[in-house]
Order: sequence, then structure tokens, then C-alpha cells
Amino acid sequence: MTSIPATKSAISALKIEQRVERDVKAGIPEVDRRNHTESEESMRSYVAREIIGRVHENRQSELDAEVQSRSEVEIRQLHQQIRNTESLIEKKLGGPVAGLVSSLKRNARDLSAVRMDLEIFKHRNELTREAVYRESRILHYSVIFFIVILETLLNAFFLSKGSELGLVGGFFQSFIISLVNLGFAAFIAFALRNCLHIDYLRKAGAALLLIAVIGAAATFVFGVGHYREALEQDPFTASQMAIASLLAEPLGIRDFNSWIMVIVSGIALILLAAKFFLVDDRYPGYTAITRRVRGLEDAWSEGYEQAVESINAAAEELQQELAEKEKAIRAQFIQFKASIERSDEIHRHYREDIVKAQGLLDELIRYYQSYSARMMNRRAAYFGELLRFELDKLPQLNTAGLEQHRRDLSEFEALLEALDQAYAAATETINARCESAQASLTALVDKLEIEHGLRRAG
Repeated sequence: MTSIPATKSAISALKIEQRVERDVKAGIPEVDRRNHTESEESMRSYVAREIIGRVHENRQSELDAEVQSRSEVEIRQLHQQIRNTESLIEKKLGGPVAGLVSSLKRNARDLSAVRMDLEIFKHRNELTREAVYRESRILHYSVIFFIVILETLLNAFFLSKGSELGLVGGFFQSFIISLVNLGFAAFIAFALRNCLHIDYLRKAGAALLLIAVIGAAATFVFGVGHYREALEQDPFTASQMAIASLLAEPLGIRDFNSWIMVIVSGIALILLAAKFFLVDDRYPGYTAITRRVRGLEDAWSEGYEQAVESINAAAEELQQELAEKEKAIRAQFIQFKASIERSDEIHRHYREDIVKAQGLLDELIRYYQSYSARMMNRRAAYFGELLRFELDKLPQLNTAGLEQHRRDLSEFEALLEALDQAYAAATETINARCESAQASLTALVDKLEIEHGLRRAG
């Protein structure tokens, strides 16, 4: 963008040719004239007001924008924050470390209490061995689900022949039978496990329960066989016929497919009962309290590891913030210095604009004289002689804050020289504080383990 317009544009805007014709008719300029004419003053006023005024406005807005950008730097604040890293560390680590200490103490108390409960349980029940059980219950439930579905599919085939709804009806009847078997298996496993209890009364009660449940389960399984046999005779009265046949002759099943159903249901019942019994320790309640102890032991170990990781993560975050501040200081210093240089360049361009404007005024004067000479056959006497801008009357650029920013630049240069040392000291402080926090946690863990009997001293 050209700041000073071309001579032709200025001639057209001032209508110099019309001015010359008007001045010639009025006998202006006179040969012996000593004062500036209205045309001369109009030219100077036009250049000073319309051209230099606009240039001044543009340059001043550029200068103000640079001042505003320099006023937004935070070099002092960022440098002070780097020097005061200790307070930032306390803010970042103080609260989290206190929370971690509290959590570790609480976990140690809980683990100690549950361990004591386990020892009391083992002493009361005269147990000297460790609990034997399956760690994962996903596989346990998967096998149970597979047994139930397999039994359902096999029995559905046999029940579908006599069902009113065919295969769909047989499937739902078979599924209900499998669920009942599942319930019997759970009760059998529960009663069998309690038969091994040290308390004789509880053992006797469990034995009676086991006999009753096994009897009920056997009755149900043989009842399923009688029901399957009755379905082929009369589906509408199969239930009544099955109950009557079961009560009269429990083993009186004559149909081969019905016997297969009895065998399938019996095998499924035995497998489900064995699965329920073997998934936990054979002594009742031993698995539950052991799982609690091992769960809290894992939580205790993970708590310490997470505490150390939390401290390391906080230290990395602090170092990242520190590095970003150091980069911000250097970037803002470069921008600040470049902004001052751009302000100086704006001043220089403005002075060049004034020189160009004076040259434009001289061109306008020469054109006036040339056009006047063609009309009057003589050069316009004294026109435009020594017509120059009075510099003190031209608008000056406002440089408020520039000198202060020059002094700030010198201060920032000194801060930048000391930045490497301050950054290294802050990084060392973060590392030292992190190592100290980790050492404190390790000492706390050792102390808690000894105080709560989680391991032996020495």
C-alpha cells in the first residue's frame, strides 16, 4: 500500500489547472508578490491535512498496536514464578501427598483388622492350612452356564415329542427343569460344605439338610422321567399320571428315552453340585474371609505403587509447566524486542512519508508554474518559492511508553541471562522434593507394616 498518492491524483484532487486559470484571470501571481497566495496555501494545507494526516493516523494505529502487544508480556511474572518454584511444588504436592498418607494409613488399618479376623477364624475352626479356591469366578459361571444349556437342549429334544408347542414348548419345560436342578445343586454344595464344619450341631443340621435335599432332588429327577413317559400317553393329564406313577413305583419307568432324561438330569445335577462345591474351599466361610484379606493385600501394594506414580506424575507435570514458562519467556522476549524494532521502523517510515509529501508538494508547485507559463507565456513569479512544511506544525507520533519499554528491554536482557541458572535451580528443586516425598512414603509404609503387623520388623 502506497502511503503518498501519485502526483496526477493530487493534481486532480486539487484541480490545479482550474486554479491556474482562475489566478491568471485575477492577475495572480504578481511579479512583485512577496506573500503566499491562496493556491499555495491550499496546496500545502491539502498535503498536510489530507495526506500527512491520514498517514499519521495509520502510523499511529500501528504504533499503538505495538505498544499494546508489548504491554501484554509477562516476562517478569513468569521469571518470578520460576524463582518461586518451591511454593508451586508445595501447592502441587502438599495436598496430594497428605491424601496419599491418609489413604495408606486407612488401608493399613483395614488390612490389619481383616488379617486378625482371618487368624481368629482359623484358630476357632482349627485350620492350619491355607484356603483352596478358584481365583477367577468367570470360568466357574461359564461352566455352569454351559451345563445348564447342554442339559436344556438334550431334554428339550425328548420333551418336544409330547408337548403341545413342539420343540419350543419342550425347550421351555427343559429350561425350567435345568433351573430347578441348578437350585438343588447349590443347596447340595452348601449342605455338603457345612457337613465339614467343626461345630457338631451345625454339622448334624447340614447332614440332615443334605439328605433331605438329595432325596428331593432324586424325587424330582425320577419325576421328570415319569412325566416324559406320561407325555406320550396323554399330554393333557401327564402331570397327574406322572405323580401317581412316581408315588406307586418310583423306578417303574419303562420308556428308554425317559431313562435317558433321568440319567442326563442326574449327571447334570451331580456336575453342578460338584462345581458349586469345588469353586470355594471345602470349609464354609474360609474362602470369603481369605478373599477379603488378599483383596486388601493387593489394594495395599497397589496403593503404595499408585502413590509413587502420583508423585512422579506431579513432578513431571511441574517440570512441563516449568519448561513451558521458560519457553514463553524466551518467545515473549523475542517478540518484545522485535516490537520495539518495528516501532522504530514505523517512526522511520513516517519521516520518509513526510519527505515524500514534501516532494509531492514540490511537484505540485512545478506543475502549477508550468501550466501558468503556458497560459501567460511567462513563469509565475515567486510562486511556491520556499514553500516548505513547518515541521513543528505537523502532527507528531505519540511515543508514550516506548522509552519505558526500551528500559524494560534492558531489564529483560538481564533476566534472560539469569534464566538458565534459575531454570536449572527450579528443576533441581522439583527433583529433590519428589525424591524426598518418595522417601517419606517408603519410610511411612515400613512404619505402618511394622506397627500393624503386616510384616516382621528387621
